[in-house]
Amino acid sequence: MEALIFVQILEGSSPLEVSRDISKIEGVTEVLMISGEWDLLVRLKYNNMEDLSSFVVSNLRSAKGVGRTETTIILDKVK
Repeated sequence: MEALIFVQILEGSSPLEVSRDISKIEGVTEVLMISGEWDLLVRLKYNNMEDLSSFVVSNLRSAKGVGRTETTIILDKVK
């Protein structure tokens, strides 16, 4: 199972530093710096909803420089 998580970086934090820190967390397969309302897009592989919830609450939201997040679950991959 996979999820996409949009991340806003707190003002004064380094986007590159935050990206590197997030990329080291188990299950993270991609960290993309993006433009628009969100600063990063994180792709995560997980086994069940408990793992996803634990990742977001215990790992991602507690990471230095991470502000607001929004999680989207991938239902199907066409290509």
